[in-house]
Amino acid sequence: MNLLSQYIVASAHLYGVVPKEVVADIYNDQNEEQVTLEDVETNFLENRQAIEKAFVYLEDEHFAHDTILTFDGLAAMLEKQAGKPRYIPEKNELLKYVDDFYFEQNAAYTTLYDYVLENLVDGDSFRATAVCEDVQGMIEVNTRFKALMNVFTDRGVTFKGRKQKETVSRMIKALQNNVRLWDNNGHTNKELKEQGYNLSSHSSKVSGTSQTKKLGRNDPCHCGSGKKYKKCCINKDQQKKAR
Repeated sequence: MNLLSQYIVASAHLYGVVPKEVVADIYNDQNEEQVTLEDVETNFLENRQAIEKAFVYLEDEHFAHDTILTFDGLAAMLEKQAGKPRYIPEKNELLKYVDDFYFEQNAAYTTLYDYVLENLVDGDSFRATAVCEDVQGMIEVNTRFKALMNVFTDRGVTFKGRKQKETVSRMIKALQNNVRLWDNNGHTNKELKEQGYNLSSHSSKVSGTSQTKKLGRNDPCHCGSGKKYKKCCINKDQQKKAR
């Protein structure tokens, strides 16, 4: 995949949906080689198969992640993003988002991971990663707080008292405010609040029903699409269980 294609894919993965001209602007700001909007369009047509294999499609002058087109709808996501500034990371960080499984492991995530590792799973790094990536992935799709806490039960992790549970609860609430969201044009809730945006509390558009213990939110989806579960059938599965 050439560099311009990587920018298309990474931008769609980070923002969910992004105008073609924004991809061109970001590319030009971060590279000596300059491209036009026509270059972006031509590049997409010439590399369409590779780009769409990464679940990125061209829709109404925007590059959009397949999840947006399947569940939210382009217009609905653009409405959520309207008026919010765009988070633009440095080139090296942005291109990490070519990997659809990538997410920024910030201080809030690391704090939760370290606590789970040391206090809840007896130093088992595999279990700690599974739990924390599930929580991270569910926050990305705006799952309710109760369901986030249910991840620990689903993964066979038990709290050794009320104090431990309250500690984890505080850490998860901190993580909720520090996860990069499509709704926020890639910003976290905390970043937008610091910039003066009055955001409503982190709410859910999906059921709080927890998922199977065997399938994590960042695991490949059971439907065989190749997408990760949180960006494919998680909403549909939760709706079925809520009936």
